[in-house]
Amino acid sequence: MKIFKLMVVALVAMLGFTACDNDPEHIYDDHSADIAGTWSCFTDNYAEVIIINADGTAVSYGVEDGEYWENVRGKVSVKENNITMIFEDDDNFTGHFDIIPGQAFSLFEDSGERYVYNYCANDLADEIVGMWVVANGTPDMTIETYYEDGRSTFTGIVNGETTLKHERNYKVVGDLSFHTTIEDPSIYVAQRLIYSPKATSYGDLMTWQLNDDFSYTRLRIKQYLDLNSNSKYDFIKAYVSNAKGKDEDFNITDCTFNMSNIASGDFDVMFRSVLFCVELNANSIKQNFMDGEFETPITVDGNKVTLNMNAANPAFRDVDMYMFQDNDNTQLHIYMPTSSFINYMANLEIVTKLQGGTLDPTDTTVVAKVFADMEARVESINLALVLRARK
Repeated sequence: MKIFKLMVVALVAMLGFTACDNDPEHIYDDHSADIAGTWSCFTDNYAEVIIINADGTAVSYGVEDGEYWENVRGKVSVKENNITMIFEDDDNFTGHFDIIPGQAFSLFEDSGERYVYNYCANDLADEIVGMWVVANGTPDMTIETYYEDGRSTFTGIVNGETTLKHERNYKVVGDLSFHTTIEDPSIYVAQRLIYSPKATSYGDLMTWQLNDDFSYTRLRIKQYLDLNSNSKYDFIKAYVSNAKGKDEDFNITDCTFNMSNIASGDFDVMFRSVLFCVELNANSIKQNFMDGEFETPITVDGNKVTLNMNAANPAFRDVDMYMFQDNDNTQLHIYMPTSSFINYMANLEIVTKLQGGTLDPTDTTVVAKVFADMEARVESINLALVLRARK
């Protein structure tokens, strides 16, 4: 363990209890089996998860004062109400402990300070994978997507204006999440996760607890969209995060972009034209573009909406978007990861060239080059769009 330095119980103290060893009326509980499992300790500046196997082998993950460690292996043994933990990094503990089997155990330092480890019935490493949204009933919105490879991408709106650009590493063990910080990727923080599957009609909830005074709850974006009301929306604002790419200018719809220094405002002029009056229906999406209106068939799976552009024109590629509506359906939020952004922008470039008469949609070589050029420009980007329902 990281927080506990090697403690040796005084011989005099041990001798003081030798009479109990010979007392047939004094019975100690054997907690060897009770200690097996996953246990987490969570405080303001220290957090740890210990996985203890039935044979006493163990592995530790944790954060102390911003320093993260993982896969520190060791051995745990108990005798009566004493526990010994010996780890390969020489940070060990020997001393008294109390346990409530299947709930929690406590370790006691010589100073009298106690550290409580709660039993983790579920490992939330798989449950956290996916896209989570915080929407506070205001223009504020944050979306964080957790990937299986230990990365998460974050984009959002705070106070209606701020663009958050954030990619970080994370590790979930038991019910604790260890994240790198925004300011310094070498510094980690710990958060306790409280998972509530199917907590609302919209889907699962997960609470990230930073300390006793602050936590926030997110909704997993799996809810189905209301597409039967023929709702119409107008574009409000685009927000960009994790944008990386080639330092060269390219033009679409009379707008100039450069992936090496692209910003949220670069999209506002274009999307006010492209997404002026978006109408969602059960099987299609309508959007105005320049001097025309386009209706595209869609396939909906939960909140994943695929624009079946290829069905409308073989020169186009399908585009996957993730959409969710506010509870009162006053706003529509759209999220596009990198691959979706590439296909969407290349499709727009093809439309622009078609309207300008500079592209033959049957020339597959020319069409393929449009997509290849866009893929070469864009290394990564997350794009979040906010639209407001028309009254």
